[in-house]
Amino acid sequence: MTRPIVFRYSQFNLDALLGLASGLRKQACTCDESKPPLAGSLNWVIFVSFGDSVEWVFRSPHSGRRAFLSEGYTSRTLASEVATLKYVKKYSSIPVPDIFAYSASRDNDIGVPYILMSKAPGHPLSRYDWLQPPDQPPPKCNLGKPARPLSDESKQKVMSQLGAIASQLSRLRFDKIGSLFQDGAGNYTVGECLSPALTWQGRDSLGRVDRGPYDDERAYLEALIAAYVSHAQELPLTPHAFFAPIPDPAEYANWASYRAAAARWNDFVAVGQKIDNSKNRLAFCIAARLMRDMMMPDQAIQDSTNGFPLGQPDLHLGNIFVDEDLNITCIIDWGSASSVPLAELLAASGQVLHICGPETTAETHLLTAAFRAGFERTTCSGNPRVVGSDTWARADMVRPFQRLVRMLSTRDYHDFAELYALACPRRLTGDDEPSRDIPSLFSERARRSENRQLLHELGADDLSRDDVERHERAAFGRPSPASTEKMAVARKLTLVSEMNERFVADRRLWQWIEHFMERP
Repeated sequence: MTRPIVFRYSQFNLDALLGLASGLRKQACTCDESKPPLAGSLNWVIFVSFGDSVEWVFRSPHSGRRAFLSEGYTSRTLASEVATLKYVKKYSSIPVPDIFAYSASRDNDIGVPYILMSKAPGHPLSRYDWLQPPDQPPPKCNLGKPARPLSDESKQKVMSQLGAIASQLSRLRFDKIGSLFQDGAGNYTVGECLSPALTWQGRDSLGRVDRGPYDDERAYLEALIAAYVSHAQELPLTPHAFFAPIPDPAEYANWASYRAAAARWNDFVAVGQKIDNSKNRLAFCIAARLMRDMMMPDQAIQDSTNGFPLGQPDLHLGNIFVDEDLNITCIIDWGSASSVPLAELLAASGQVLHICGPETTAETHLLTAAFRAGFERTTCSGNPRVVGSDTWARADMVRPFQRLVRMLSTRDYHDFAELYALACPRRLTGDDEPSRDIPSLFSERARRSENRQLLHELGADDLSRDDVERHERAAFGRPSPASTEKMAVARKLTLVSEMNERFVADRRLWQWIEHFMERP
């Protein structure tokens, strides 16, 4: 007998769940077993329905092969999220879900770790078309309908509200940097930091990382960079190739050009297995050392006297719910939240801003200004601590830094170039193009004795020549005129990259190749 699809991701006691929900609300409830659970990277979700049309959310973390974190970190992250939601609900007016019941382990009648909470009113901001590159097929929301367009004014309205929410979070201060937990008496404490930069993408398995709590910003930044270096040396890097950022649709005039660039990028990184090889790993290690120098000059470190505000680390469009008038109705998914330096809180809108494409766009500047205006308007009315221009400037640096250390985007080179331009403006060339400096800088660092030694050590894990060729054959498929041409182009580009220390496989390269290939 085929089990109902509601159990797609885990076997659990549905009757126990319905009994729990019914007992808590004193009403009968049901769950549609014919509907598959919704699922993200970390969790799966089903809905419990009451007779008066109220719905509750039952959310459980993935387990087994789908698990995003180890069992121990899954449990701690769930417990911390519950504590954080309760704290935010108690000490602010930020709209977050109500917690009705939870268990951080599978040791309960339902049989899985879970949170039973209220359903976010409204719909996620991801249902709207925040950015649509030219000639791209319209994106689809999760109901299969075309995403709804958003005007510039509507986007600014959302960003202003996010600024107001950040202002409220800036008042929730703690004496250390770390994640919130509750002890047996219900008291809130700051424990180890469950930041995505320290736990996601397999980093919860890294043993040589200080996970806090941290007394100051310097110790916190040192830990983030240490986790980044350990990731670069020990964990899979796919799809991150430092000097070959994945093409972004926003950079191309039409969808066909973007698809062609993406295909050529795939061919290029397949030759020589450029992603998980020692040369690429070394580039990330060099980037880490340079980031440390840029982010930790003595004068830039926050004074911890006033404590550290609470931050939401996963503020993307899917976690922001709005009503029909684009009023924010709920912020969900507070797992991995922690107290953070103030500049990091101010940079939290970066996940929304980054969707706009390159950080230098006029639209991005307008949205940043709207966020700042919302923050300052709320701060001036309810918080005497006004943020200075130096902290806002620091936030501009933290934004690309956080994308880098978390490996959030696949455009590591461009994120580094943005950070480099902000931190080292006097080292730019006359046309203010940092990319001309960066490859040469990395090449100079790679020639240093300690990095030559590191490259040798990393090379011990490189694939053999036979294995590389086997992977290349699998990537290009059976020999044909088309596959032969694709491999020839990729090999020529590889040769050029090895001969030219300033080589970067970015949009300029792919657009030039497209133009060249179209010539008669």
